[in-house]
Amino acid sequence: MRSLSPLNVIVACSVFCVSSITGTSLFPPYNAIQHPLQAKSSEYSSASAPLNQWLEDEEKIATSKVLANVAPGGSEVPDAAPGSVIASPSKQDPDYYYQWTRDSAICVFTLLDTMDSNPESAFSPRILRFVDDYAKLQHRLQHQPNPSGTFDDLSGVGEPKFHHDAEAFNGPWGRPQHDGPALRAIALIHYIQYVNRTQPSLWFTKEGRLWFETLYNATLPANSTIKADLEYVSHCWNQPGFDLWEETQGLHFYTAMVQHRALRDGMLIAAAFDDPGAKTWYEYQADQISNMLSSRFWDHAKGHLVETLDTDRSGLDCGILLAALHTTGRSETYMSNSQTSPFKPWSQEVLSTLVAFVEDQKARHPINEGKGKSYLPIPVSGSVCPSRNGVAVGRYPEDEYNGYHAIPHGGNPWFICTNAVAEIFFRVAEHLLLTRDLSIIQSESPFWLMLAEETASETFGIQNHAQALIGSHQHLNKTIGALLDAGDAYLEVVGRHAGADGAMSEQFHRTTGYQAGARDLTWSYASFLSAVKTRKAVMSMWRDDRSIDIA
Repeated sequence: MRSLSPLNVIVACSVFCVSSITGTSLFPPYNAIQHPLQAKSSEYSSASAPLNQWLEDEEKIATSKVLANVAPGGSEVPDAAPGSVIASPSKQDPDYYYQWTRDSAICVFTLLDTMDSNPESAFSPRILRFVDDYAKLQHRLQHQPNPSGTFDDLSGVGEPKFHHDAEAFNGPWGRPQHDGPALRAIALIHYIQYVNRTQPSLWFTKEGRLWFETLYNATLPANSTIKADLEYVSHCWNQPGFDLWEETQGLHFYTAMVQHRALRDGMLIAAAFDDPGAKTWYEYQADQISNMLSSRFWDHAKGHLVETLDTDRSGLDCGILLAALHTTGRSETYMSNSQTSPFKPWSQEVLSTLVAFVEDQKARHPINEGKGKSYLPIPVSGSVCPSRNGVAVGRYPEDEYNGYHAIPHGGNPWFICTNAVAEIFFRVAEHLLLTRDLSIIQSESPFWLMLAEETASETFGIQNHAQALIGSHQHLNKTIGALLDAGDAYLEVVGRHAGADGAMSEQFHRTTGYQAGARDLTWSYASFLSAVKTRKAVMSMWRDDRSIDIA
């Protein structure tokens, strides 16, 4: 084994590492951690003050709500196995009191990101301890015989969900689901990065090597957690499975994207652990997935990406946006090879898909006509662009699930999906600030035409709005402002339909606006935290950038 340092993939806490190896806890007890996340107030002067205040308050609430649903120490899940992420405390109508491989990994992304952005937070010791328990639990879950199969041939690795106590769920379900192992590999690689970056000396100790090798060991048949997931992904990526919504069987854009990301990250880990054969194998399979993504998921006739191949559906799906977000690391948090994502949030294919998806959802849900309840005392539109409104968006046009059962035309907007649209706008702004790559702004692109048309009257005040976006760097500042405004419009929608106490369920009703489905959905809070942290990163870079006039 050699040092991971050349990979620039190293991330975590010295106190955590030592305690997790020796078994001695150096953390304060859970009941001593009572303080909320200390989030700074936004300085984005053009956003409405009520929105900024709500975002600041809701960030604290959402972090607390996520931690309430993880074990040990989660107030909502006292009987869950240590390391579990429970999807929702709801135990009936609907029963979401389970741990999904997918949701758990996404939650780990979010919590590590939360700690990265505020390492001095009182939440950080709790997060580190939880992630250590999560890593240990995944090894146990992989080895748990289940309806998908067993660990001996890795078939059981594709099992999508388990009971709260880590026992197998033996009821009927949409299985296997191939995205879960990929997401778990990404999450645990991120965790290794975190540990190695913060305490690189651990790599050179006997205890440290033993700890690392529980996560990745070159030995075959695979027995370490990450290695098992990567072997599963590399051998199963071209086999049909159920989509991230657990409803449709086939080959899916979201699944292929996270599989590609897992194998690209796996190449780096394999190289670090002296596993050259695996590195070559993972690279070859990742290239094959990339070829499939590039050649099969863009529908030229429709002008957008499709989520699932060879179905009667339109192909529009929030999963496409989530795929772009979950496979392209944020600049200051993910240090892995994220730039290899075939479709990034700012790619023309993703942005064109976003426009088609939003247009569909805008007309599909009556709540977008301005009706329904609102807890957030702010205007429907942003302060800069009065004509621009956010849209409440759901999963896909044909959705019939209303949070309890399926009925014709019953699909509702989801918090996860509305947060995802907001984050896409923020990711585009971040990319422009980091790269000054104005080539992504194309006057004939549906996305940039939409942005220009909806912001022109207040922001640009010129005739050829789309062409102005392509202009010299003097327009970059206005473009960033327009993107922030657009993202804020979607967060306003989230704010209007979150509970007065900040609670977010799975959905909110398409007509009344009231929350529906499983209460306090962990993924809803995680998606909100991801969007808000990207927004804060953009505003920080924009404020500190001295090459742009932001007066």
